[in-house]
Amino acid sequence: MTLLSALAGATSHIGLSATVSTTYHEPFHVARMLATLDHLSGGRASWNVVTSIGDLDAHNFRNDHRPRHEQRHAHSEEFLDVVKALWDSWEDDAIKIDREAGDFADPGKIHALHHEGTWFSVRGPLNVARPIQGHPVIVQAGRSDTFKERSAQGADVVFTALRTLPEAQSFYFDLKQRLAKYGRAESDLLLMPPQSLDDLVHYVIPELQNRGIFRTEYSGNTLREHLGLPRPSNRFVVR
Repeated sequence: MTLLSALAGATSHIGLSATVSTTYHEPFHVARMLATLDHLSGGRASWNVVTSIGDLDAHNFRNDHRPRHEQRHAHSEEFLDVVKALWDSWEDDAIKIDREAGDFADPGKIHALHHEGTWFSVRGPLNVARPIQGHPVIVQAGRSDTFKERSAQGADVVFTALRTLPEAQSFYFDLKQRLAKYGRAESDLLLMPPQSLDDLVHYVIPELQNRGIFRTEYSGNTLREHLGLPRPSNRFVVR
């Protein structure tokens, strides 16, 4: 997070994705750090959500309230949902900064969560305004059936390692067809390769640009705009 905060001031367009484990952190802290990074970078923050496996890290933390290995995915799901709720705890237009009236924000547009779950008890609201992107881009990696279901529900970007074209096609269509049950469109989730990125950058993208299929300049400012991803609605706003 410290490195990405420094990079935010030295770059203007690239996405800044932090790999943060849900196993040894707290939702409020992660929500605050990533919201701050999103504001610092002008809307370019991203979170690569992972769970910690094995016991190497465990010996550095108190473990009596940590999930067992078989519980870590359920723990991570609740963690992610709490973080997103904290990002929504401030509506987009909550901050007023009316100096004459002495009003900093509209209290009716700032929401407490009162979350009481299996793993977390979080009152809220967050002490940082809603991120510029609404939610920083959520990235997840994996390939299992459980992973695909979780990603269809809450991820923005998925990357995975698949070695054959039929295998990759099957994974793609399987994941995409799961989105509808969560009220999401196929364009709401992107799939990216974790390998051969250099080939994509140096060979595929230039050819697509030559054919007029892919942009030659950035058309937006935020990472979501660069990726063509929608800005999430706020769960506390009734439309």
